[in-house]
Amino acid sequence: MKNDLVQVAKLGKSVGLKGYVKLHNLSDFYEQFKAGAKFFDGNQKIYTIKAFDKTRSLVLFEDFENLESAKKLTNITLFQSIKTTKETCKLKKDEYFYFDIIGCEIFENEQKLGVVEDILENGVGFLFYIKCDEKLQTKVKNFYIPYVDKYIQKVDIENKKIFTQSALDILENS
Repeated sequence: MKNDLVQVAKLGKSVGLKGYVKLHNLSDFYEQFKAGAKFFDGNQKIYTIKAFDKTRSLVLFEDFENLESAKKLTNITLFQSIKTTKETCKLKKDEYFYFDIIGCEIFENEQKLGVVEDILENGVGFLFYIKCDEKLQTKVKNFYIPYVDKYIQKVDIENKKIFTQSALDILENS
């Protein structure tokens, strides 16, 4: 899989006789699923949306406009290029794409704490899963930092750095 692609959806079973399939959105951006939009599978095959029913989360693809051909789409994972994702999905202030945050180094008071390995969504917000820097003298290998103003001071996507406050307290109490 090319590194410039991001997973955005998984296709479910076919619905009805016209070739619609259930779309399981794996992104936060339904607006990218519209007629004419192109997506890729794991083999770089292109799928073009002919119609999308947002209310029922059903999608119809060009060249798969009947029940038999739609059945072939079940369980396919769809990908989108990072460039297209950034063009079609608009973020609000202080919002970032997962693929921009993952890999960022975490710093507090000029000290590198680690690197963001993953982002977990909980009922209240988001948690950054941090792999501790090898130079830190700590027994824990990983810890979480909530994505809230109390802990996150600045996010610098261009330099892949996140500056924190009180995150060291979380690490020490882990």
